[in-house]
Parts: sequence; C-alpha cells; structure tokens
Amino acid sequence: MIRLILLALLAVLAVVPVRTVAQRTDLPAARTGHLHWVGTWEAAEVGAGPFGLSRTGFDDETIRDIVHCSVGGTEIRLRFSNVFGTRPLTIDDVRVALALLGARTVPGSSHRVWFDGSDDVTIPAGEREFSEPVRMRIGAGQNLAVSLFVAGATGPATWHPAAIAASYYSTAGDHSASASGRAFRHWLGAWYFLDGVDVVNPSVYGAVVTFGASTSDGVGSTFNANERYPDDLARRLLRLPAGLRLSVLNAGISGNQLLASGSISGPSGLSRFYRDAIDQTGVRVIIIWEGTNDIGDHRNMTAARLIAGYLRLIAVAHSYGIAVVGATLQPDEGAHYYTARGNRVREEVNRWIRTGGSFDAVANFDAVLRDPADPAELLPGYDSGDHLHPNDAGYLAVADSISPWLLAELATSYIFSPR
Repeated sequence: MIRLILLALLAVLAVVPVRTVAQRTDLPAARTGHLHWVGTWEAAEVGAGPFGLSRTGFDDETIRDIVHCSVGGTEIRLRFSNVFGTRPLTIDDVRVALALLGARTVPGSSHRVWFDGSDDVTIPAGEREFSEPVRMRIGAGQNLAVSLFVAGATGPATWHPAAIAASYYSTAGDHSASASGRAFRHWLGAWYFLDGVDVVNPSVYGAVVTFGASTSDGVGSTFNANERYPDDLARRLLRLPAGLRLSVLNAGISGNQLLASGSISGPSGLSRFYRDAIDQTGVRVIIIWEGTNDIGDHRNMTAARLIAGYLRLIAVAHSYGIAVVGATLQPDEGAHYYTARGNRVREEVNRWIRTGGSFDAVANFDAVLRDPADPAELLPGYDSGDHLHPNDAGYLAVADSISPWLLAELATSYIFSPR
C-alpha cells in the first residue's frame, strides 16, 4: 500500500523515473528481525594525528561526545570504534543521556549502557562493537550526550577530527553519570570512539548516507548550529509521510580524497566506502560528493581516473541493492589549491556526472553554488570566505536542491540487501 501511495504521489509531482537494479536471488536473511533498526547518526572515523590528544589518547578520564540525531526512536544502540587503534580498547562505563547546553544533561535522563550483559567492553584493535539496545525515547533533532569512561590508557585514538560541534572530556575519574557537567572542564572539537547511533523507528524507511569530504563534514557552517547540508537534508526528509521517512548519516571527512589516503584525512573514499557507507544500518541511498581534493592536491589528476573511481563505488553499492546519487563538484576559484587546469578537470568530471548515466540520479550542486557572473567561483552569498566551502546559506541551498520524493523513490525502488 505504501508503495502504491508513493508511486501515485510521484506521478502527480512528475518526478523522473529512475533505473532500478535487477531482482537478486542471493540475498542473506533479514538483518534486524522484527525490530526496525535504522541509523540516526554517524561519524566517519580516522586514525590518530601525529601529535595532540588523538595521539596520546585518554587515561582515567571520561569523554562526553555530544551528537545530533537525524530521526528519533523508542530504543537506541551505540556503536564504538577501535578501527584505528593500536591496542585493545577497554571502555569501563558508558552512559547515554539527553543533552542540554554545554556538557550538561537532562537530570534523570541518564541510562547505563550494557554490552552482552556487562557494563564494560573491550574492543580489539581494528574492530567495532555495538551496545545492547537501550530503552530510551528520543526525538528527531535530539542531541545526545554519550559518556564513556576509560580507566586505563587507550593509546592512539580512533576519532573524527572536524565535528563542527563541541564535545568534552573530564578531570580524572568516572563522571559518566554526572548531569551537571562540572567535571567536564576540557573542550573538544572532535568525536572520540563513538561512530554510530541506531534507533528503532518503524516510520523511517531507511537511511541516506552523505559520503564525501569537508563539504559533507560541514566545514564553513556555523559551529554548534547543526547547519551542515546533511542536517538540512535530514530536516527536509522528516516531511515525508510516516513509513517513507529517511534518516541521514554523515560520512564526510575533512580533507578526504576519492583515490588517495591520508592521516587525519582518512582512508581513501574507495577503501572506506564499505565501512562508512555500505555497512551503515538501514542504508538505502548514498550521495557521493567527493573528488575536489583529488583535483586540488594532485596537479596531474585526470577526469578519467576520478570517473573510474566513481564507477567502482557505484558497482559496489549496486551489488548491495543500494542507489547512488552523484553530486557535481562545486567551483573553487580563489581557493588555496585552485588552478585553471584543475578547473577544466572539474568541469569534465561534472559533465560526466550529469550526462554519463551511471549514477541513479544527479544532485547538481555545482549549478546551485556557482556564481552566474563567473561559474568557476562560488556565489558570494554562499561563500564561507575561503572560496571552497559554502556557508550556512549555501549548505541550505544544496539540501533544498534535493527532492525528498526522489530520494524516497530511489530508496523504495531498489532491491535492498539486508545484512
């Protein structure tokens, strides 16, 4: 019935039909049983930097990650990552609560988090671990405070450097249950160890992953305001009817490249695509906005090499029955690494994204963000000031250019491969 309603509405709205993958006969058993789990928040993690807190890690301290959920639910589960750790990571106590201003939490909202019947967990280097479900009602757009106490030295940390939001860590000891936040005297602009939050919500059909670099991460948007383009898109998708709504998971990493790996800019898009996009809970659609750094950082980059990379990602996503939207690359004349040659490569890549027919749909962010008077530059009203990253208005324009109904059609048209 939902499918018939959607198709009727799409016909009224004259949405262009999209290609769907063929029926697969080798799909594994359903992933979640009778519960409808879907991701509501994600941070794409990277390895420790060459110096600083990510390199030294934590010892007898409590980290309070503040995260913004795209959709709500009646139960939650948390995913912790030691993917880039050099030793097993032991987390001795975890609490989750509704966040207030700063490090404060709503009194009485704190819940202890369990792992296979234990209140602590040890995660081997290179691995991730889900918590047990927590019965806790949260709303769409809710900020959560996830507090994790580590009694011993963690060593180099798995983290997300550019949170564009504040998190905290404490003075010595376990302060995970503290609502006042007074012990959390140290400010962080990054998330540590936490890389995913899932919810139970039958009204949400699945998740959209926004995969890319700093423009997906939200660089240039207002700090602590949740004005990244994935945040704006999440608010739009909540307007879809119940049963068709989609959450948004932000898999952006500042400095990330499609073809080359870095340190705190993370593994290449090719190598992290499965973990950060395909393997997210409930993913149905992936929007890829990546390639600008490849062009800017490599003077000999060619459109053919980037196109070959896109084709590999599309093939992987389609093998799992997941739709892929290609986003054209924004203009960047005036940015620190701009060259006329690089701009020609960008234009060639964008022509292929728009007309090549390999993506299931196209998000023409270039057309949204460029200055009509000089198409190689960002529109001044959308420029955060570095001629590369949009500001809040630019990110909102990008999100507004994506039809929620088109994403819903893509999500429901594909034969999804549950895990």
